[in-house]
Amino acid sequence: MIEKLPKLKKIILDNYKENKTKFTKEEAVLFKEWKISFSEDNIMKLTEEGENEMIDIGERYQSRFPNLMPEIYNNQTYKFKYTATQRTEESAKNFVIGLFGRYNSHQVQYPKAEHKDPILRFYKRCERWRSEIDKNPNSRIEKDKFLKSEIYKKMLDDVSIRIGYQINHENIYLMYLMCGFETAWNKKFESPWCKVFSLHDFKILEFADDLEYYWNDGYGYKLSYEQACPALRDVFNFFASDEELLVSAYFTHSGTILKLLTLLGVAKDDQHLTHDLFSLYSDDRAWRTGIIDTFASNIAFILYNCSGISSVLFMHQERPLYLPGCPINIPCSLSTMKALYPDQEEECQFEKMCSMKESS
Repeated sequence: MIEKLPKLKKIILDNYKENKTKFTKEEAVLFKEWKISFSEDNIMKLTEEGENEMIDIGERYQSRFPNLMPEIYNNQTYKFKYTATQRTEESAKNFVIGLFGRYNSHQVQYPKAEHKDPILRFYKRCERWRSEIDKNPNSRIEKDKFLKSEIYKKMLDDVSIRIGYQINHENIYLMYLMCGFETAWNKKFESPWCKVFSLHDFKILEFADDLEYYWNDGYGYKLSYEQACPALRDVFNFFASDEELLVSAYFTHSGTILKLLTLLGVAKDDQHLTHDLFSLYSDDRAWRTGIIDTFASNIAFILYNCSGISSVLFMHQERPLYLPGCPINIPCSLSTMKALYPDQEEECQFEKMCSMKESS
């Protein structure tokens, strides 16, 4: 990305001078002024925009649940945990700033981060999933078929005409990524790479991404989401605990959230997502990672006690979300949640399902 995008920029500007592109003068100026603003070392780090977003999320959660999330930090009340990556560590620390302020946030205690945390990154411990799905080319068959489809080829041709240069999937995906990254990093910045695509192009590229995540982290294979049961059991165990702890806040990764959402039955379409369903599902499908797994994606389980009945409000992207099998517009009773999802050890045989012997 670091080397290829500046080369593509030069090609586009050279073609513009020769009237070979479809860009306006204003769009060409955007390309002329563009320069790469990151290195290979910091591309996966949390940006300033990401830091501010996490602070805002912390403030909003506290505003919604002031009794549950007091402004004064107490390690008997709060538990924070992140994985062994810069992104999740900085996400946690900026969320905490949103709760307690920058000065008081330094009082917060964190446990030592684990690279293969059994709750936050369970899939790192699931050898069978890594072998049979994550590292298996078969899990990418549907995406590969879509990349070879006439719909995708036409999109490649349309973009090639727009920039005056024949491009392949690798180059178009780089431009698509940069458009997304720069828009997320700085909402006031107008990325020239977004000018390369039409709205229809974006839908096609989004569908290609969704196919990949669907078959790797979603409903494509049962093991992908069933292995998320330790994370869900951790929620039930937290609710059953007699500790004074009010808040358990974890900071993890896209792979964890997608698998857990799938285990909960969120964003499930009527049929498997396949390469030939773009025309049917281009505008109307539940599985859209651009919505369910955005930057700073978040989920929450809030326990209520209403007239002696324990109930759970589930939130996704800071909004209440109905879970299949639960009543609409009210929190779901804890007993219903336990009946719907694995809450007991015998219902969550992680070591067994993830063992390579299980596949033989």
